[in-house]
Amino acid sequence: MKNRNKIKNLVKAFLAFILIMWNVSCGDIDSIHEEYLQGENIYAGKLDTLKIRPGFYRAQLEGQTQFLGSSNQIIVEYEDQADIYPLEEGIIEDGIYSLILPNLDEKSYEFTITTQDPVGNLSVSQVVAGSVVGDIFVSDQDPREVEGFSFESDGEYVNFYGNAESEYVLYTLIDYENEYDEVVRDTAFYEDSRVRLINLKPFGNMHTTSVIQSGLNGIDSIALDPMQYTLPDLPYSVLDKNFIRLAHMPSDNPGNYNNANPDEYLFNGDDTWNGDDTHTYFSEPNNLPLHFTVDLGVRSVLRRVDLGMLDPNINSSNNPTQIQIWGRDNLNFAETSSSDEAELISAGWILLHEESIDGENSQYQSIIIPPTTSTKRFIRIRIPETVGGESVQLTELTFYGENTQPIELDKSLFSLSNMPSDNPGTFYSANPSAYLFDNIPFYSGDAYGYHSGENAIPGHFTIDLGVLTYLRNCSIEFRPHWSYAGNNPTELEIWGRENLDGAETLPIFESLGNNVTSSPVSTEAMESSGWTLLDTQLIDGANLSNINYPIQSNIKTRYIRIRYVSTVGGSACQFIEMTFHGMGAFPSD
Repeated sequence: MKNRNKIKNLVKAFLAFILIMWNVSCGDIDSIHEEYLQGENIYAGKLDTLKIRPGFYRAQLEGQTQFLGSSNQIIVEYEDQADIYPLEEGIIEDGIYSLILPNLDEKSYEFTITTQDPVGNLSVSQVVAGSVVGDIFVSDQDPREVEGFSFESDGEYVNFYGNAESEYVLYTLIDYENEYDEVVRDTAFYEDSRVRLINLKPFGNMHTTSVIQSGLNGIDSIALDPMQYTLPDLPYSVLDKNFIRLAHMPSDNPGNYNNANPDEYLFNGDDTWNGDDTHTYFSEPNNLPLHFTVDLGVRSVLRRVDLGMLDPNINSSNNPTQIQIWGRDNLNFAETSSSDEAELISAGWILLHEESIDGENSQYQSIIIPPTTSTKRFIRIRIPETVGGESVQLTELTFYGENTQPIELDKSLFSLSNMPSDNPGTFYSANPSAYLFDNIPFYSGDAYGYHSGENAIPGHFTIDLGVLTYLRNCSIEFRPHWSYAGNNPTELEIWGRENLDGAETLPIFESLGNNVTSSPVSTEAMESSGWTLLDTQLIDGANLSNINYPIQSNIKTRYIRIRYVSTVGGSACQFIEMTFHGMGAFPSD
């Protein structure tokens, strides 16, 4: 009986366990069914790998689109604000979606980004940090500054400091004045340390404007305040065209085809062209390569040659595409039978520079010549090729040089004019025509120079230089003061004139033995006869045997009149040698 009750209790316990398990199972099933009865959570597609790029009072949201799905709106939340943007307000490029977030203050942000699809499903929200720049950021940025200017073999440069202090500078705009009073713009990019300045205006204005990026990976470019600079003076200067002429050597192409007149127009300062061939240098067809020779009229280290050519909008066929610049000190044995390069070298010509030219598209070309230490007077322009391959036309030539000096005038062209009022200087058997310009500056006796005779002070004589020039220097040797200084001048005047038409002055010179009998010619008489006083010099003739002094004449002169106003002894005047330097040497009919 006892065992039966025990079995009965076990059965009751088992039945109770089964009932409990049944109830639990039924509850789980109901909860699962409840989940499906309520509907599954559906999320909209999202942007991936979000980033914020800084802008100037704005920012740019970027994200990858591979998981964007059908989402068509973007919700941007920050601080207490939420903005909704249609997807089309942004740009998708190379799988990256970009959206501008405008009107933001300058500070750091945390943005919560959520996308939404057309049926209202939202994506999982994402938080991305970023920053926005503004006036405070800009005021803290340093522009890229100019370190200085340099003159290189290929031109003039403005040099910049490095980028260490200007890390956000993208590029720097350079605006500078050129020789034509135009403002030229160029750009120094981040990697550039210098920029070449073309035809800069000496002491002209230049300003630079650095443009910065709005922070690391910023989306905006912001111009900083401009910086002002003064351009430097050039180490070279334009050579005065009043001194320049065509030399017309036998092998030169004269450039006078079709009535062209290069002698008048090639150095007249007007490089424009209106289609009139008369105003150009124009070579006859089918004569390439060719050359012509220019007398600079000075000695100079040639640094630059500017070419004026035909306007390509009218006709560029005769514009050079290649040019050579050759130089020489003098023309002794300088002639060649052709324009062959080997002949030029054999004749002593030095190739200073050669360059290819875009004559097809350019009307002007500046050719920079590497500096040397050697001055040149004669320049030979050799042109091997042109656009059309037949003729050459140039509208203007401009030369620039440094260490420019007047030329020594050729004494073989000098002569005494022996005008009626001149004292010929032939007293005591002196022969000035033979010895006054013979390049021997030593006193060897009265016969080897100019001697005025006695009672001849003041007096004068006239020299024909043989060329027209602008006188720049006079060098005169006297009798040695330790030998006898009485005939050395103490005051000299130099007068100049282009020709002798109406140039005579009275009274007429007369002599008796070694004495002068005429009255001296007055200053007023010289001026009334068209002579111009170029220079007056007081000389310590008692203690000097020579004098060398500058003259700044602004008139073109062929004839000069030496007037000795006073001497140490007051009776006679002697000269042993005379040398003159001038700017330009133009043959005169």
